Amino acid sequence: MNQIRAVLLDLGDTLVHLSRPWEIIFEENARSIYEFLRGAGVKADFDKFSASLVRALDDASATSGPFKIEIPMEETIRRVMGKFGLRNPHSELVQGAIEAYYRPELQSWEVFPDTVETLINLDKSRYVIGLISNARSDWAVNAIMRKNEIEKFFQVTVTSAAMRIRKPRPEIFIKALDALDVRPREATFIGDSLDADVLGARNVGMHAIYLRRRPPEHDILVAPEATVSNLTEATKIIEGWATD
Repeated sequence: MNQIRAVLLDLGDTLVHLSRPWEIIFEENARSIYEFLRGAGVKADFDKFSASLVRALDDASATSGPFKIEIPMEETIRRVMGKFGLRNPHSELVQGAIEAYYRPELQSWEVFPDTVETLINLDKSRYVIGLISNARSDWAVNAIMRKNEIEKFFQVTVTSAAMRIRKPRPEIFIKALDALDVRPREATFIGDSLDADVLGARNVGMHAIYLRRRPPEHDILVAPEATVSNLTEATKIIEGWATD
């Protein structure tokens, strides 16, 4: 085992989780952005607006899923705004709409009980720490980290929204590795997705730890070097590798 210098992690369902059901949160997100855009001139009723938002999000997912590209939330919101007469909106209005949409959701993201202690221990052990997240909004990822006071632990944060590609595409991993100035074999990735996290990390030559906080939804198609049920176990495995 080569010396491990860097630990990179996923965000959602690895470091943080939603404290309430997604269906309830989405309804609040949709109503929050609707009320914001009413102030900008949108006159449609909420049900019509919400249905248009759902269609736009579904269309973005249908495009991003098969091709592993990311359609940033900014583009989806611009599309919805255009359908309700707000064509070519200025960037400040779009940003305000993004923040309004995510406001209820942000309050629902909470760290797992083992997150902060793990990050403290990794930092004390002098690993460089990075984050790679598949997310529609770069702004939202950073806001979630700030809200939970964990952004200070990370030397680099790379999102699919900013790069317009999704894990397991190799470019998103290479971007983070280059920013940390480490080679793939000197880095370990910890994440809860076999398809996005483990496969992506292994394909670029990184070590990979599968964080299985819940039963997998499908057969395992790629083998992680280790499988754990919490971040504390993952830290112990990395420490063991470092002494091999």
